[in-house]
Amino acid sequence: MAIDLAKVTGADKAAEAKAAKESAPKIANGMDKDAFMKLFLEQLKNQDPTAPMETDKIITQTAQLTQVEMQEENKKAMKEMVNSMKVMQESNEEFKAFQETLKETMDKLSSGIDSSVEASGQMSQASSFQSVAMVGKIAETDVSGVNYAGEGKTSFALYFDEKIKADSGTPVIQIFDEDKRLVRTISLKDRNGEGGYLDFSWDGLDDRGEQMPQGSYSIQAEYNLNPKTNQYLNTRVGRGEIQSVLFDKGKPLIRMGELILPLSAAMEFYDKHVE
Repeated sequence: MAIDLAKVTGADKAAEAKAAKESAPKIANGMDKDAFMKLFLEQLKNQDPTAPMETDKIITQTAQLTQVEMQEENKKAMKEMVNSMKVMQESNEEFKAFQETLKETMDKLSSGIDSSVEASGQMSQASSFQSVAMVGKIAETDVSGVNYAGEGKTSFALYFDEKIKADSGTPVIQIFDEDKRLVRTISLKDRNGEGGYLDFSWDGLDDRGEQMPQGSYSIQAEYNLNPKTNQYLNTRVGRGEIQSVLFDKGKPLIRMGELILPLSAAMEFYDKHVE
């Protein structure tokens, strides 16, 4: 580590003392107050006892010393006040700049919020138009059955794209439990010539007449067997024609027969089959 010779020799302290002495206020003939005080004390100590220093001279010299000290204190106070005012001015300018920056930021934020609200409104309006355009289309939703309470009857509706032809195969409704096991088959022979949304009910019994427990049951139907392809038309609960679009607090709902679902429940849309 380097050795500071100024500290070792005391040169640094001597320099500081010299600088302080040079900056000290002067009284007369270039003397500072310390030199003046020493000279004043020497005069008192070495004065002729038979002819002491006159009182008016002592008062004059003391007043001169006091005046210089007051000037020094005033000068120091003024300097501190000037520095304080300078700091305050700089602080005010910084605060003013901060206020301007904050205002610009708030203006940008407000503009961004307004743009976001406008964009949201436009998107909502576009979504509404799109939702209304879905009326008349067939929707496949995530609803596929009913929740049975374990007693009594439960009602449901199925949508038939074509009128039921009782003599085309064996049209039936099929009810499955949560394990996908077929528990009940209901004939559609008595609904010949009917189409669109049709209402049904299930008494909760299986094909053996036993009461089914509480739970979720999926329901589907097959009807109108095609003799060329040997395939039935199919439909299920949660599938059907969108009859209208409702709005609840701005959120679109689709009505399918007696079933009203949020638009988000729809998984697929397609055009209605025309016979």
